[in-house]
Parts: sequence; C-alpha cells; structure tokens
Amino acid sequence: MASPIAGSAAAAQPGLNFTSEKTPNPTIVEDELVVTSHDMDEMDGPLEYYDDSGEVATLPATVNQSQDTPVGVRFDKIDADVYTQFPRVSGEVDNEANWTVATDWTTSSGGSSSMSVADADADGVEKLEFAASAASGETATATLSENVSITNDPNKRVLSTVLNVETLSGTAELRAVDGDGDYRYAEINGSENADASDIIANSTGNGYVLQERLSNLPLAGSGDGSFDAIQKVEIVAIDNDVTVTVAGLDLDKKSEYDLAEIERDTDSDGELEQTVVTDYYEGGTADITGLDTLGSEFDSAVLKDLHVYDVRYEFADLTDESEYSINVTSADEYSYPQKLELYADLQVPSPIDLSHGTLTLEFEQGLPGERYQVAEVASDTDSGTEFGNVSDSEYTSYGSSLNSQGTTHELATVSADTNQRVHFVILYQNEEVDTLQDTSAMGPTGTSGDGFFSSLFGKAISVVGAVLGAVGLRRYAGGS
Repeated sequence: MASPIAGSAAAAQPGLNFTSEKTPNPTIVEDELVVTSHDMDEMDGPLEYYDDSGEVATLPATVNQSQDTPVGVRFDKIDADVYTQFPRVSGEVDNEANWTVATDWTTSSGGSSSMSVADADADGVEKLEFAASAASGETATATLSENVSITNDPNKRVLSTVLNVETLSGTAELRAVDGDGDYRYAEINGSENADASDIIANSTGNGYVLQERLSNLPLAGSGDGSFDAIQKVEIVAIDNDVTVTVAGLDLDKKSEYDLAEIERDTDSDGELEQTVVTDYYEGGTADITGLDTLGSEFDSAVLKDLHVYDVRYEFADLTDESEYSINVTSADEYSYPQKLELYADLQVPSPIDLSHGTLTLEFEQGLPGERYQVAEVASDTDSGTEFGNVSDSEYTSYGSSLNSQGTTHELATVSADTNQRVHFVILYQNEEVDTLQDTSAMGPTGTSGDGFFSSLFGKAISVVGAVLGAVGLRRYAGGS
C-alpha cells in the first residue's frame, strides 16, 4: 500500500534553517506533473517513477502539503485485477475467464442498426469499445453469456462498471439478464441526473464508475417478472448512436469496494467534504486526498497517467554539494554587518516516463527589498561552469522587483532539463545570520557560540577568524 503523500526528496543538504522566512529558498514550481506509470506495489510516494533504464527513481522534489487533493487519477486508467476477474470460474486471482475478450461477445441489432465490439487497450489497461448505431425504434446489443451463470442470490450481487462515454446521442443500458428475459439495468442517459443510483453517466466523458446492488436497480423484461439468476450481460443501445469503452465490469461480488477519498458536496450545503466514495459520477480525473486512500483492491495496481499537483523543486532539496555554494562574509561595503552570497543550480529532470506542466522559478521574499543587493538568474547555463564564471550578460536581474516583503515573485518560466543558475547577495544583521543556521546539521551556534554561522563582525573574536571572514573565505558548503 502506498504511503501518505509526502515530500520524497532527502533532507535539506545546504545546512540552512529553511523554517525561517529570512532564509532564501528559490524554487521551481510545477503546476501539474503526469507520471506515466505508477506501480502501487513497487512505489511509495507519488514522485517515484521509472527512469529511462527502467529502475524506480525519485524526483528531487516535494509536493505542497497545503493541498487538500494533491494527486489525481482516472479510474479507467488503472490496471487492476478487480476490473477483470469477471466472470469468475476459477477464483479471484488468475481467473481463467475474462470479459475483456472481444470474441466472447456476440452482437445483434435491428435491420438498420449495428453494434461492434473491439479491443481498446492502447494505454496499457484492458478495455473493450462498444460502438452502436441504433435506428429509431430499434436496438443494437452486445451480449456476454459464456461462463456467466449466477443462480445464488442474484439480487444481492453488485453491478460494478468503469467506463468512458465517447458518443451519446441516444441511450444505452447495461443489463444483468436472467434465463427467461427479465433483467435489471443501469443507464447511460443524457436526460437523467448523474448522481442517480441507476445512472452510470449522463454525458460524454472518461472514468465514470458505478457500483450498485442489483436489487436497487429497475427491473424490466419479458419473463415472469422476477429476477432469479444472472445468465448473461448485455450492453444495449437504444434510438441513436452510443459509443462506450469499458475498463471494468463485474456482476458477481456482493459488496462494493472503496475507490478513494475525494472532495464532494455530500450534504447539499454548497461546501465540499472529504469522503471515501464507491462511485464516481463526476467523470474525468478524480482528485484524491492521497494515494494511501485508494481502496485495498488497488494495492497492487498500476496507475496510468498519475497527476501530481504543485510539485516544488526547492533549493532546500539539493543534495549534491556541486549544485550550490553558500558564503557568509563581511558586508562593510553595504554598511551591514554580514552578507550571504548564494549560488544554486536548479534543474527539473525530464525522463521519458514524466510529462511536465508549467514550470515557474519562484522566490518568496522574506526580507525588505533593499537587502537583496543581487538577485539574478541565468537560464540554460552549463552546470559544469564554476560559480562566478558565468558572464553578467547571461544573467537577468530581478533585484528591482523585490520590493515587498512577504511577496512570492515569479522570476521566470523555465523548461525541464535546462539548468537555472540562481545568484543572490543578501544583507543580514548579526542576529539574523544566527537564524539562518540549521542547528541539527551544524551543531552549537549563536551570537556567543562558536558554530559556523557565529557572527564574525561586531564582536571580539579570534584574529584568525576575523581574517578569514574579512577575505571571504568563511564558507559553509559546496561548489567552487
């Protein structure tokens, strides 16, 4: 089972206290990441993916924890055994029958109508497409009867289906049919309410899910008026064109299974509540509160095109010392006690298995604007170039826009796999420098201590320490 949504990158390596608003943390923010294939059995967090060698890898990023629904799934794009174990002839695992075999379905229609059944599993999930054209007053039917025979408690069975609706100019019914022609059914009907218990969908769209006990569905047909078995399954188009693609089908289980926790207005008060659902009449991508809320039937499933929202590639998450440089030195030339000079190379990986959304380099301003003496970005630079060796002409300055403390600034729109070199020179008071230090990473510090960020100027300290600080060699980490 996947763990709850969490930042997957390693602990912050630059050794700064990123809980302080005064600590610079330039970040590339992505609105929506799509992971082509997320294996719930092999992977934990949503930022895991298959790299170009086929190995499980993790993006150097975190997911914004302030979101209520940070990931999205389309239920028709889940490769799960629970979707394909009907009709059951030999058990829940490695069942010998499967409704997804197109040749097991037979078709029939009126003289001016037609029905076709074809494989439609291009995205790696087994599906069948049912395409019908039904003339006025006629029907077009696809029937599955092979291996279908449920005579024990048929009304207690749950009709479960996951499907897409490509065209809908008429009506379609999914029927459980007994031996003499009586049937219970659920509809695809553009004239009905989507949340009705007997409606699968009321418009074209993807990822619709219905689970409903057969005893709760309407009874119709030409038999004796009682529903006493399930001997076949029918998909019937009525009075016009209907095309549906079915990804999941079951009429055997006696209970519904949980899909996931979503936000839905459950009490008609106009506000969304978090609720675990067994149906999804909204269709489309279901934004869920976390992968760990997916039902147990999906523990070993593969999620195709997993959506991950508000992914953050932070300076705080850099783990390679060659990717950043931090210097704290005297700022006498600015009439401030100290300054921090920061270089960072920020880059978003772009393997084949990932599709990136909009990427924006952002900076949250934690100090007054005049403190930022340098705030500049060089795009598409060679990460092998030593810090300080990129020419001024390659940088774009943003210092003049940093004028309102507490503001988040969008510095640049960037592309995946291109290096963004960030350069800051920021002025600090002695006591503010103390707030920058990550005590968990650096040991005892403070204005009267001897930690690395101890104030070097404005205090009586050793001659050696003062000389090192004055010439700018007092440095914590990484880079050149």
